[in-house]
Order: sequence, then C-alpha cells, then structure tokens
Amino acid sequence: MIKNKFSIWVCGFVLTTLMACEHTVSMETTVHPDGQLDKTIYLEVEQKQKKLKESFIHFIDTIQLNEWQALDSAEIPAYLKPGEDKKFIGYKKHFVSSEEANQHLASQNDTLFRVTSSFDKKFRWFFTYLVYSDTYHAINRLDYPTTEFFTPEDFQFINRLPAEGKAITPADSLYLKQLNEKISDHYGNRAFFEAYFSLLLEQVNKQLPNTDHAKKLLATKEKLYQIVLADKDLEDDFVQFFADSLQIPLRLDSFPDYVLAENNLERKINFISTAYDGKYTHAIHMPWTIVNTNADSVSGNSAYWAPPAVKFLLHDYSLSVEARKTNYWAIALTVLVMVGVGWLLRRA
Repeated sequence: MIKNKFSIWVCGFVLTTLMACEHTVSMETTVHPDGQLDKTIYLEVEQKQKKLKESFIHFIDTIQLNEWQALDSAEIPAYLKPGEDKKFIGYKKHFVSSEEANQHLASQNDTLFRVTSSFDKKFRWFFTYLVYSDTYHAINRLDYPTTEFFTPEDFQFINRLPAEGKAITPADSLYLKQLNEKISDHYGNRAFFEAYFSLLLEQVNKQLPNTDHAKKLLATKEKLYQIVLADKDLEDDFVQFFADSLQIPLRLDSFPDYVLAENNLERKINFISTAYDGKYTHAIHMPWTIVNTNADSVSGNSAYWAPPAVKFLLHDYSLSVEARKTNYWAIALTVLVMVGVGWLLRRA
C-alpha cells in the first residue's frame, strides 16, 4: 500500500503533534578554555531493552561508536527523568577541538543527526571572550526545495516558538496546526513523490536512452502524483506500477544500482520520521560567566535548550553561548601604567 509508505513520512510530521514523543534525547557539551570539548549523548530507552548500543544508530556512526565511552547508571544526571518502565543510557567522548568533534558528529550522512560545533576565543584586554555554538542541521534530507511551500513568515514563526512544553497562545496554536498540515499534506507528500519519481527517471534515462520513454514519463508526472494522493489501494511497489502503466519495459528490481538507491532513500525517510518523532534537550556548560545566549534558560555557567523538533526540521538551528572572564592582570597593569604616567607628569 502506498499509504503505508507515505505514513513513514507523514507520521513523523503529524503524530508528534497529537501523541507523546516516542523517544527523548539529550546532548551536553562541556567547553574548556583551550577549546577542548567533552560531549555526552543521553537516550531514553525501554527498561528491558538489551541491545543498548544499537539505540544510538541515528546519533553516532556505528564505526565510531567504539571510540565513545558508555556511561554507568550512576553517571546519568538526576535531572533526566525517564518515563514509566524506561531508563536513560549515555555515551561520552573527549575531543581536543571543535574540528575533531565535527569529524564525529557532523559527517555527511543522511541517516545521522549532524551537529556542527564552533569555538572562538577573543582577547579584549580587560576581558577574554569565548563564543561557542552547536548547530543542528536540518533533519529533512530530501532535496525538494522548501521555498515552494513555506514563506519567510513560516520560518519566523518557527524561530520564535518557545521551548518544548511551554504554553503558546491560541492564535499560535492554530498557526502551528496549519503549519504541520502544510508540512505533511503538502510538502511531505510532494517531496516523497519527487524522490521516488527521480529514481525511476534516472533508470529510464540510463537503461533506455534515445527513446521517448523519459519524455512520456515527464509528461505524465502530475497525473501520477494525483494518483498517489487519491488511490488508497495503489500497489506497494508503486514505482514499478508507474513504469508498467506507461508501458516502460523495465524490471526495476533487476538493476542493483536502483535497488541500492531505493534502500538508501527508504533509510533516509526512516531517519527523518524517527528524528522528528522525538523530544530534545541540549546543554552547554561554559567555563566562565555567560553574557549572551539564545538559550531557553541559564543556570550558573550553563545554558539549556528544549527545542521542539520543528525548529530543526526544515532548516539549521544554532544554539549559541558567549562567556567572558575578567583579566585582572590587565586591570592591574593598566592601573600601574596610569600611576606611573601620573608620577612622571608630576616630575616634569
């Protein structure tokens, strides 16, 4: 059933607005003055779950996961409150720089979260500043442009949404409902269709060059899209159905490159659905006093966020902190110089 495949996409965008989140993820970054970083990822899992390592499939590359250290239950922060019959597990790793962290957490992989870290240190005589950010890259990994469906006002609304669980006005609730409908019923369906249509068109051009089949396929594209939207009984292998209905002589499952591309696309769609169906918190611990941040809350030298997933569904979302320390030696040196200059002026 095509609707079953569409539900992979649609559930990720819609059900989270109607039901409790399927999983809870928390990431923490401890920033050191020299640019070294300690990163920890916590994930809520079932109490009886056995294959704990596999739970991190969408967060840490399985090849690199062996380089991360699993946490003991005693190391799980007390503020992480698991649901009934659930628990938190975690992995941590020390990085010598933000560049090294990005090699692990910002790699170009369509089935992993991508988080890019940035560190900058600025000396300003009386003060030294640290500017740090973690940027979540958009979890929508389909190539169809969002500008076809979303306005600048939509993105402005997403940017000003409060932390997860915070109340919003009735007007904003209505706007959010309409936005979710636009995401699922319009953008999601179209992007899904375009991705699979492109796979078919690529094979037609590759296997049947110098024929009219590609032209025929393009001419009926919108008709095929309407069939997908309207026909609840369309075959599960709807791409092959497209080819057969247009009398395109291809058995798609006989081409290894098509099978591989289709599997990769389904894994990508599964990631998007899983990633959107979650609840997220993020913390950045700075070594000095925080003077500027876009965090939802600040406690001491730590900044905290609880962004709804829509914040980084369609575009990147940066969590930034600026901290500073007072250079008392610079103040003392300045005072000494001023006293010395004053003494010389009086002697003159």
